[in-house]
Amino acid sequence: MALKTAAAAALMMGACLAHAQSTVDVYGVMDLFVAHGSAGDTSWTRLSEGGNAASRLGFRGREDLGGGLDAHFLLESGIAADTGVGTIPGPAYAYTRQSFVGLGAPWGAVDLGRMYTPMFYSMFGADPFGLNSVFSPMNLIAVNDAQTQMSRFAARSSNMVRYRTPVVGGGFQGSVAYAPGEVATPFEHSGEFYGASLSWVRKPYYVAYGFQRVRAGSAQAPEASPAATTYQSLSGAYTFGGLPLQIFATYATAGSSLAGVPRMHLYDLGAKYSLGALTQLIFEVTQRKVQSSERGQVAWTLGLDHDLSKRTVVYARLLGLRNDGGSSVSVADVAVRADSGDSISVIAAGIRHSF
Repeated sequence: MALKTAAAAALMMGACLAHAQSTVDVYGVMDLFVAHGSAGDTSWTRLSEGGNAASRLGFRGREDLGGGLDAHFLLESGIAADTGVGTIPGPAYAYTRQSFVGLGAPWGAVDLGRMYTPMFYSMFGADPFGLNSVFSPMNLIAVNDAQTQMSRFAARSSNMVRYRTPVVGGGFQGSVAYAPGEVATPFEHSGEFYGASLSWVRKPYYVAYGFQRVRAGSAQAPEASPAATTYQSLSGAYTFGGLPLQIFATYATAGSSLAGVPRMHLYDLGAKYSLGALTQLIFEVTQRKVQSSERGQVAWTLGLDHDLSKRTVVYARLLGLRNDGGSSVSVADVAVRADSGDSISVIAAGIRHSF
């Protein structure tokens, strides 16, 4: 009996040890806002999601393999919190926000699957509204008006292999990624993908360079189309000492190897000012210009965030967009008549809860 008891205790201790070395977390965001907006002579009122941060449900885990090595995974699905259906592309519920597995070690981390691109992360660090939130004017980076032959900016990529270095040299970190372009999907780029970034973070500074190239076709048939679209960005942020103020800036450009496709230039400036410990005033403006074209856009957002707790925020947003040269670009999911040159305005208030 004593032997059986000792064996059972040993098994329980082993199970507890294994449990202590592995973790799985459930996390998410629920974000809803009420908005009134107009485009040209059309106006509307609606309830939607993602005004402060995109609604999502995720699972992430890590296992300590010993010797500084770990295995990790992440599954993340977008949710239209106002209806309960999935997003990206929806309405099915799927892990299309992120879905990857990888290994981490003192030499860095290697991940495989669907995930954010290196350039997205480099720009995200200099966007006071968060690059994939509904009211971020920097979403103009994903527009290809007057450049319709170009691939759109890829915030995420499927079938991607990514390597991230550890933080070295007092704040430097690099990232490289590749995806062979196995399939074309309705919500991302079509073709081979290459990406890289280099960032330096040392308070009060943030500086980052991002690069990505999408070559139409695939690795299996590269001769089908040699066309390539290349994006580059340089981003920075600074936090003032003694002042509750942060400033942000990004310059980005995009061009194509196809003759006759004009180059795009994007300029972004932003600021965040703390009105006490719980309230922040945020402003950002973005201009998108296309060489040799009258078509272009200027978007801006004024925001106010108030923390009710570490997990719950109430917020207000005022957004405007000017379409120049008869362009008809949309932001914040506002419908704009084709080639109308109509401007957009939106006022909104919402709540975000993280868990």
